[in-house]
Amino acid sequence: MTAEISSNGFASGVSEVSSRASLKSRARSKAAPRAKARPKARAGVIRRKAAATPLRTSEILRGLLEKNKAKSLTVRNILSALGPSSFGTSLMVFSIPEVLPIPVPGVSAIVVIPSAIVSAQMTMGRKEITLPKWLLKRSIPRKAFAAAIRAMLPILERLERTVKPRWTWMTSRVAKRFLGAYVLFLEALMALPIPGTNMPLAIAVFVIGLGLVERDGAMITAGILIGLAATALLGGIFAGLVAIFRAIFGQGA
Repeated sequence: MTAEISSNGFASGVSEVSSRASLKSRARSKAAPRAKARPKARAGVIRRKAAATPLRTSEILRGLLEKNKAKSLTVRNILSALGPSSFGTSLMVFSIPEVLPIPVPGVSAIVVIPSAIVSAQMTMGRKEITLPKWLLKRSIPRKAFAAAIRAMLPILERLERTVKPRWTWMTSRVAKRFLGAYVLFLEALMALPIPGTNMPLAIAVFVIGLGLVERDGAMITAGILIGLAATALLGGIFAGLVAIFRAIFGQGA
């Protein structure tokens, strides 16, 4: 009888110990996924924070020069670094060779044509930039382009410290269509063979592009005013050339 009671007690003790062990193992198995899930949640927060701070245009330009070490840069290299939906940045970058008085061979094809196509696609309300294959293959010497970028970076970084989102209605879809038409008009004027007029027109395009990137309506307004002043300057030069032409040929007659 005593042996039977002791054996029953021993069996109940063993079963109690085994039940406790099973409960502990279940608790550990439930706690393990939670421990693994925490790092994922933190990583997700980090990714969201990183996505909320996009690169500034000056950083993109530095990356463009660092990643492309070849002797020449194609339009495809430049556009792939900027991104297919970066209309404002594309206007800025393609106008830089004309903003600074640095001679760059083949600058008209690299500046006027891509900028005109980008602005035309802005007018049509496109969401991504699409350039023809023959234009994407066009190249520009890296040395001259890098010299223009490095000369422009200090000015660009100062401007980036002053810009901020304001008058954001000027960066709406409807406003971008009107801005695209205005930039296309400025690019048409840049294509005219009149010396000394491309720089102020290119500055206007650059400032408008910066305003689009930073969603700064005040900067866009400044670019529009610069463009109007450059247009007036171009009109004055054209009127002067016509007057000289008439005076010369009028005296001869």
